[in-house]
Amino acid sequence: MESKNNITKYSIIAGILVCSFFPILIFSESFFADLCNLICDFGISWSPIFWGILFPVFIIFIFWKTAKKISFSLNEITYFKACSQFSFGVSLKITIALFTIYIIGLFVNGISVVLHSQLYHTIAFSIKLILCLSFLLMILTFISSLIIIKASQKTPPLN
Repeated sequence: MESKNNITKYSIIAGILVCSFFPILIFSESFFADLCNLICDFGISWSPIFWGILFPVFIIFIFWKTAKKISFSLNEITYFKACSQFSFGVSLKITIALFTIYIIGLFVNGISVVLHSQLYHTIAFSIKLILCLSFLLMILTFISSLIIIKASQKTPPLN
């Protein structure tokens, strides 16, 4: 039970550290907010709230839920297998969430392009943006999983 509590606690802390760059980039003078709006635009007042507050909280929830799921088998599997399970579980859920947000945004907002030929370029650019954001979060997740699993696994005593 101690290992289970440790991994969930460490995963929440790591999720906060991984997500700490979202509010900084969204609420500062950068083009990151514009790029996130290409995935889905929630309007002038709701986009910063979603991308700067709700999405990072969602990522922290994914970290916690995935850590809770692998905590039962944490001491029975190897270190790198546990890290891989954690980072794959988090990364897959984040990528699915970003694609879901993009598809819902397409249905709600529609695509506004001047020429019909720009439609494919707009969709391709948005998908590339989602994949780049997912890749960045995947790297951060794997690095944090190395730390989380190492801190949570019980090391066997030396004889």
